[in-house]
Amino acid sequence: MKILKYLLIFSAVALTLGCSGNDPDPEPDPGPEPPKPSGDVELSLDRSVIHANGEDAAEFIVIVNGEQVTEGVTIYNAQTNEPLTGLTFTTTETGTYSFWASYEASNSARVTLTAIAFPVPELPADPNPDGRAFVRKVLLTQFTGTGCGWCPGMITIMGQMLDEEDYASKVELAAAHNFNSDDPCYLSQRLDQAMGVSSFPYVVADMYMGFNNYNSLIGLKRVVDDSYARSEALAGICAKAELNDNTLVVHVGVKAGETRDFRVGAWLLEDGIYGKQSNYTGLQGDFDTHNNVIRMADSKVSSIDYSGYALGQIEAGKTGEHVFVIEMDEKWVKSACRLLLFVTTDETEQKLVVNNVVSCPLDGEVEYAYE
Repeated sequence: MKILKYLLIFSAVALTLGCSGNDPDPEPDPGPEPPKPSGDVELSLDRSVIHANGEDAAEFIVIVNGEQVTEGVTIYNAQTNEPLTGLTFTTTETGTYSFWASYEASNSARVTLTAIAFPVPELPADPNPDGRAFVRKVLLTQFTGTGCGWCPGMITIMGQMLDEEDYASKVELAAAHNFNSDDPCYLSQRLDQAMGVSSFPYVVADMYMGFNNYNSLIGLKRVVDDSYARSEALAGICAKAELNDNTLVVHVGVKAGETRDFRVGAWLLEDGIYGKQSNYTGLQGDFDTHNNVIRMADSKVSSIDYSGYALGQIEAGKTGEHVFVIEMDEKWVKSACRLLLFVTTDETEQKLVVNNVVSCPLDGEVEYAYE
């Protein structure tokens, strides 16, 4: 994903002193290839998550040459290649299921559904059904690592900025520990590569504007100011999250302020992780306690694109929905975790950028926030 580099007149020094990341992880094995699509058959589901109670059902939608068809279609279980009966699916077994469709001599790409052990949580009520003017926040992704000796400089100015309510109220911060793999906060998902980050420390605003001068509080504030002023909130976000054992289900609603295509993503964050921090700066502070650490980024489109899952076009005043299912690692401290939920859209320059972001409790909800 292309990032606009935001380099001030004094950033050359920071670039010279910046650390280089290492230990890139290979892409995970995607598993067996789905049946090769042919023709113009498109398969989708009216919902991606169902309750595995034998009653909650997902409906298959098959489009051929732009028209929905219901006759002459066969749906197959992609794991077994056995045909299903009808155009709906229910189950009493939790897990992930994949399907493909056949119509005449053509077949579709694979689609995936998750069956969970409890009902999908309901979205919170909209406090202003006619509203379209939403509160907007900027997503700051801070690229760091315990082995990055210059990172305490960026940590320091980030803390100073967020001590000011005017800035704290405008942003949500996520820390991507992509620098060294022996970091207890290490994120194997390479967000640094996806956002074009090649030196540490680095901050990216809204997956769009990059900044590397860890000596300049003024420069960091300018990045936030410019990002915040770049666009009004084009969508609002609400969500309800429920945790059952180690399965976290997050039902997200996206309400459009104007008609356009949107994507949605969910990042799981954890606070209070201890890791001995390298420090070449001479600055003093508690750099060994790491907060806002990204444990999982559930927004991957490709290895260079974490812009989220497509919701399609949403008409102004209408809503789109997506359900995330995240399996919590046993070592993550649930009471110290929360979610960042964001929407991306193509604003004006033919590139997907984050337009809004909200924080949601791990086992709670967040309503649409209106101006």
